[in-house]
Order: sequence, then C-alpha cells, then structure tokens
Amino acid sequence: MEQWLSYAILAMLTGGVAMVFAKMGMGSTNEHVALVIRTSVLLAMVVGNAWYAGALKGLTAINNKTLLWLVLAGLCTAVYWILYFKALKTANVSVVATIDRAGIIVTVLLSYFILKEPLTPRLLLGMGTILAGTLILVWK
Repeated sequence: MEQWLSYAILAMLTGGVAMVFAKMGMGSTNEHVALVIRTSVLLAMVVGNAWYAGALKGLTAINNKTLLWLVLAGLCTAVYWILYFKALKTANVSVVATIDRAGIIVTVLLSYFILKEPLTPRLLLGMGTILAGTLILVWK
C-alpha cells in the first residue's frame, strides 16, 4: 500500500472517531466551549508535531501568497468547525457527519476547476454515490 493511502485511511478512521468523541464530550456544555477545548488540544498537538519534525524553522521562508492561502484556509476551517459543532450539538452525529462528508463534492469540483485535476468516471461515480446518500438523509 502506498504511504499516502495509509495516511488517508488513518485520517478517515481518526476523523470518524473524533466526531463521536466530540458529541460525547459536549454533554451539558455548549458547543462553543467544546470547540475551544477541542481546538486548543488540536493547536498544541499540531505545533508539537511541527516542532518535533523541525518544521517550525520554515516559518520565516513563507511568502505572502502562500501565507494568504493558508490564512484563507484557516478562516474557512474556523467557520466550518463553528457551524459543524452547532449542528452536532442538536442533531445525531451520524447524520451530521454524513452530510458533512458531502463537502467532498465541493472539494472535487473546486480541484477540477481551479487546480485542473482530472475528473475520472470512477471519481464521478463516487461523487454521485455521496450525493445520493446525502439527499436520502436530508429528504423529507
């Protein structure tokens, strides 16, 4: 198995577990406090990992264009997590997480139009399946 695929599968597994843990951890606290705690742990681990890998030395080499894209990604991630935790607080994690995964369709379409990545029949079939599953969940 290629290394990137191992990383992707492990990310999928830990991401799925994290959502259940987040829902369990909300209990009687509000979603904002829960998100602050989760994000604080995330920040500490990410900085610790970068420090351990010796990657923090590269901070000074980041150009303005790269910094802009990373800041925009950070802003989108913040809005995403705020909205995700609001939904998670009041709905079933299984439904919220499934709807959330439909964001893959947005990612694939943007990667096609902006990054010029190919749209293969296999990829289109996978996107169609994800879309169909999401529509089944939200259809009333």
